[in-house]
Amino acid sequence: MQRAAFLLLTVAVGLATLSLPRDASALGPVDVEVAAKVGGGTNPVLVPSGALGPAQVNALGFGLGARAGASFSGFYSGVSFMYYFGASQRPYATDTNILIHLESFNSVLYGVEAGYNFNVSFLTVRPQLGVGNYTRTASNPDTTSYNDSSLYLEPGVTGLLSFGMWIVGADANVLLLPGWSGRSQPAFTAHGQVGIKF
Repeated sequence: MQRAAFLLLTVAVGLATLSLPRDASALGPVDVEVAAKVGGGTNPVLVPSGALGPAQVNALGFGLGARAGASFSGFYSGVSFMYYFGASQRPYATDTNILIHLESFNSVLYGVEAGYNFNVSFLTVRPQLGVGNYTRTASNPDTTSYNDSSLYLEPGVTGLLSFGMWIVGADANVLLLPGWSGRSQPAFTAHGQVGIKF
């Protein structure tokens, strides 16, 4: 819970900083973007038929994050970070009647993004690919937390509206975990974005 409160405070301070008035600066043909993201995702873990326990719990769910990047001659590259609050599973009994206690799951994604901007007036449409590290963490009151990681690929498209130096937009993506072959499934992620471009 402390981690979630710290993350929310960080996002709030970042947005407050972005709202401070400043002189516009021209970087020539380079556009720099910084944005906060809020959204969610479906379960990337493959749930076998009749499965009990952790596989049923979506470790994505609601999430907060940020991204920053630059565009030059239409090409975009940047970095991205997302923290998903995940979910908790209720206690359940295994086939051998052993009671498994409450377990909570969350996820962190961080990586790089690359894409190409198609601009129409104040609208930018950007097909892009994100590549990076996905880490799922599980914790329960009886044991220490544990985590497992995988390379992630996240192809998607971002749409941005520009209002002066402000940008507002949304993205829709497919999250793939090739390192978890046989135990993952494509997940859908979507986020709203707000930030600045200078």
